[in-house]
Amino acid sequence: MLKVQQLTKSFGKNEVLHQISVDFPEHETTVVLGPSGSGKSTLLRSLNLLEHPESGQYAFDNRHFDFAKGITAKDTLMIRRQTEMVFQDYNLFPHLTVLKNVMEGQIQVLGLPKKEAEAKSWELLKKVGVASRAQAYPSQLSGGQAQRVAIARSLAMQPKYILLDEPTSALDPEAELEVLKVLKQLHEENRSLVIVTHNLAFAQQVADKIVFLEDGQILFNGTQEAFFSPKQTSRIKTFIQAMTFAQI
Repeated sequence: MLKVQQLTKSFGKNEVLHQISVDFPEHETTVVLGPSGSGKSTLLRSLNLLEHPESGQYAFDNRHFDFAKGITAKDTLMIRRQTEMVFQDYNLFPHLTVLKNVMEGQIQVLGLPKKEAEAKSWELLKKVGVASRAQAYPSQLSGGQAQRVAIARSLAMQPKYILLDEPTSALDPEAELEVLKVLKQLHEENRSLVIVTHNLAFAQQVADKIVFLEDGQILFNGTQEAFFSPKQTSRIKTFIQAMTFAQI
């Protein structure tokens, strides 16, 4: 289980997260929704410790940390190895081929022999549908292909959680669909996923749980059935209508 309590994060005088308390169940897909600037990406980056909130507690498995007291470099490394991030802009190594991008972490971090890492990488590239591009470089890929390689690279590290920050925001509809199919497959495999997205149709299909943020606070924390219920609050109804263009 991954869990945070009373998480507070500011940038200068701007408080981006205000006493956030939420858990992210293992083997489930949690989708984080909310308007732009609500703190979604900051929350996700805090889970991977790319951001360090000023206060709050962080629980991972049976280990507990207090942000106010700081988290050691050793513990930070441990958490990052178990919470792989997939970014909007892919973050692939431009000087390595697709195959070597997926192999690199397995060899350098996990210590796998080269042959084992290569075999695993081929398997994952086939899984996400880009094995034919294994010898290409990132600059030769489409956005959808690059994002699928980024997902394969994260899977290769065998994390407990994969954190995805708007993974399809820069893609055209057809490329987005290919990436969403991969994510839906991971959901069906009961992977532990935390996904920040604006795609409500996708959220409705895969979310076991939805967290809705606004102004750095949680306005909803529950099932997707409850989130999309006709009995939902007027604020969330307005958000859903805006994101689905229902008011045009």
